[in-house]
Amino acid sequence: MTMMANVSDPPPPSMPLWLSVARAFVGIEEAPGALDNPVIMRWARDIGAPAWYQHDASAWCAVWLNRLLLACQLPMAGTGFDLLRARSFERWGQSVPQPTLGAILVFQRTGGAHVGLYLGERAGEFLVLGGNQGNAVCEAWWPKRKLTAMRWPAGVA
Repeated sequence: MTMMANVSDPPPPSMPLWLSVARAFVGIEEAPGALDNPVIMRWARDIGAPAWYQHDASAWCAVWLNRLLLACQLPMAGTGFDLLRARSFERWGQSVPQPTLGAILVFQRTGGAHVGLYLGERAGEFLVLGGNQGNAVCEAWWPKRKLTAMRWPAGVA
């Protein structure tokens, strides 16, 4: 995964609401060591994550995305433990036949999965805006071969 930082560019006019809102979170990162970033921990509380989820050292890409959806008044991906799982997005919303700006992409990774928002692509890779990418909300390149699902909010044109 290679980081990129060009989110300060103005959004295109066709940008979905959730992607526009997501850009405001860029730069939020985990606290170092045993500390926890109170913003990330607040996201977990806001979405109703299980009480045992208490540290930003735990995977939080799905926490970020579910909090983003909540802020945009869109359905979250499940309840309870599912709110913490990137794979919950594999069956969320509706399938998208081709990459679309703002589509939710789910990737397999060692030890689990990752979820983020489609920004663009190049040969063999998708550019994704996501949480917990290098321990921060940022853009990163993800291999296309690791893609397991491409989703869109149900009922949203």
